[in-house]
Amino acid sequence: MQIKREHWDDGNLENYKPETMNMMQQSALKMKSQTEIQPAASTIPQDMRNNVRIVELPSCKMVTSGPAKSEDAFAPGGKMERFDKWATEYDKQRTDRFYPRDFMWSPVSGGFEWGSAVDEVPDDIGGFDVIDFPGGLYAVAISVDADGADHDRVYNEILKWVNNSGCFVLDENGTRRSMGNITSPHLIKEVMGYQQMDLYFPIRIKEA
Repeated sequence: MQIKREHWDDGNLENYKPETMNMMQQSALKMKSQTEIQPAASTIPQDMRNNVRIVELPSCKMVTSGPAKSEDAFAPGGKMERFDKWATEYDKQRTDRFYPRDFMWSPVSGGFEWGSAVDEVPDDIGGFDVIDFPGGLYAVAISVDADGADHDRVYNEILKWVNNSGCFVLDENGTRRSMGNITSPHLIKEVMGYQQMDLYFPIRIKEA
């Protein structure tokens, strides 16, 4: 997006910022506030330093399926199947493939919700919802997709890691939920026999 010359004279470029610049500015302000926190001392053992990785997701707009109750969430023709078709078609417009932009979580009301981050809200969102995703820090580890036992193992390991870290605390609320997304390409399932799913736990820096 270019700012037209005739707009320069009004002295207010805020009205002409592309959405991505606004998101970058918000992320920068968040990072500045975090650096001002006096963090508590880390107590992460040497042998557990690489068990979990810490990432920061940017705030953004997300098109979401909206909440879907577990009993019919993935039924043929149901909300999740329709959202999958919409998100797959929308994702084809991307020029990069550095990381997946879709996440699934359990909303406060229960069931499942599936969301896809967008740079700008498209004209056609398939009748789905749009939310403001707050972003922030997350503790992340890999599990085996569709393997309940492995999911529970990784889930509990992340919880234990965060609680014993000394420098992070869980920060789950109505807008920041524990999430998951499949990170491996679809063809990998044919090679390995399964797909990898990242599990995300919202966290914040623990103050001293």
